[in-house]
Amino acid sequence: MVQWLFPPCNFGFKLTLKWFADFAIEGQENIPPSGPLLVASNHLSNLDPAIVAAALPRPPVFLAKKELFKYSLGAFLMRGYGAHPVDRRGGDVAALNWITHQLSVENRMAIVFPEGTRSKTGGLLRGQPGIALIAISTGVPVVPVALTGSEPLQNTLKVLKPTATIRLKVGKPFVARNTSGKLSRKSASALMTEIMYRIAQMLPESKRGEYADLSDLEMTESVDFTMSPTATGSG
Repeated sequence: MVQWLFPPCNFGFKLTLKWFADFAIEGQENIPPSGPLLVASNHLSNLDPAIVAAALPRPPVFLAKKELFKYSLGAFLMRGYGAHPVDRRGGDVAALNWITHQLSVENRMAIVFPEGTRSKTGGLLRGQPGIALIAISTGVPVVPVALTGSEPLQNTLKVLKPTATIRLKVGKPFVARNTSGKLSRKSASALMTEIMYRIAQMLPESKRGEYADLSDLEMTESVDFTMSPTATGSG
């Protein structure tokens, strides 16, 4: 995929964030500098993909609702930005296969929103199993991201003047414990819960939504990913 539109858009948006927003990133050192990566974030506004991308060291790919690809010009621009259509009603195998290809063959970084849609209340919604299936089948590291304060940026024109107080926390990367490639509904559901729990841990208690009562969850489906000394710059 040639992301001809992403570099100028990302550069420009970083400038408007600097000029108009109170934007702070915590934990950026937790992002592996190379190799395939799944970045899993909660979802509050239409500008969340661009906000999360602004914190990343490399151009990511995305899934975007298929309605944005309805017209040829829109589809041309969305693909140039790095997006691929997904049917949000669920079960879009083609979209999951596309993300899997980007990770396992192209060694790309992908941003995913496990809730599948924006939260209208600001609290976490129940996670959908797609990202867990991808994490198990590919074995790539997952980086959890917790986003707060982007709710005022529902209108995409706000990219020109993103006046908001935005906080983005990046958690430590982890991988699915089951990397045998054997997929089961039970293991995917359990891993999905752990992914959402890792995001919830970084959010204020009032924003944890469906995952407010998981303080004692035992992590059995995931294990922390250790970056090499060379990758972290400490060697």
